Amino acid sequence: LYRGHRAYGYPSPYNGTYYWTSPLFRTGSVYFNGKHYDDLLLNVDAVRQDLLVKTISGRDDKVLNAEYVESFTMDGHRFLNLRTLYGSDAPAGYWEVIYDGKAKILKQVVRTLMQDLEGHMRSEMGYDGEYKNGVFNIFVYSAKYCYLGEDGTITPIRRRSQLMRFYKDRKREINRHISKQEASGMIPLEEY
Repeated sequence: LYRGHRAYGYPSPYNGTYYWTSPLFRTGSVYFNGKHYDDLLLNVDAVRQDLLVKTISGRDDKVLNAEYVESFTMDGHRFLNLRTLYGSDAPAGYWEVIYDGKAKILKQVVRTLMQDLEGHMRSEMGYDGEYKNGVFNIFVYSAKYCYLGEDGTITPIRRRSQLMRFYKDRKREINRHISKQEASGMIPLEEY
């Protein structure tokens, strides 16, 4: 498990984080190369889409080869590697299961290193950590969503209307519920 290469380091000063949510490694388990491993300290490099595991000594972070990772849990959240599970036509990277039923709704966090010379992108960090004035590199947060059908079909979701196509029989009920939720303003796609 710890034979992977060392995690990539970002040597220049930057604002934000390149991790999925924060630099803290969380307890989890991995289904790797046909075996289940428990009680690991895990995190995801959301720029490179690498699953990182902290070594037993705690000094190094190693990258788990994505080719052998089927799924993992981190801090109680379940993640899937769609390429390993569904083949090379599936989207790359790790996807968090945000709705788990017969069909699943998945989310992928993507962080992109950008230059912010005027300091206007602070709100796009998607991270509440320290902000360093005078640092012009920033990791910008974005998220992708997809619908994983019972039959294994994967459909990207960019708008609410795309998601509603899968629930045509419950459209009226869903619209009523959403209108109550949005009484004070439009809710984000993930909550929707």
